[in-house]
Amino acid sequence: MSLETKVGRAVLDLGDLIKTSVISDIARARSEKSLSLTDAELQALANLITSSVEKTIRSGVDGITRLVRG
Repeated sequence: MSLETKVGRAVLDLGDLIKTSVISDIARARSEKSLSLTDAELQALANLITSSVEKTIRSGVDGITRLVRG
């Protein structure tokens, strides 16, 4: 596997970590009653976060891998 591919995969993995962390923190805040969301609202918010992070990471991964190509 090339360095460019490894870096691209690492960036995509970072996006997955960000999504998971943010959604988990929101769910935890809801369970601790510091945030009031219904199940449907939580799901809608999780879907929005997932979509937003994926779009952002995918639009940035090419620029990062271009740096590796040099």
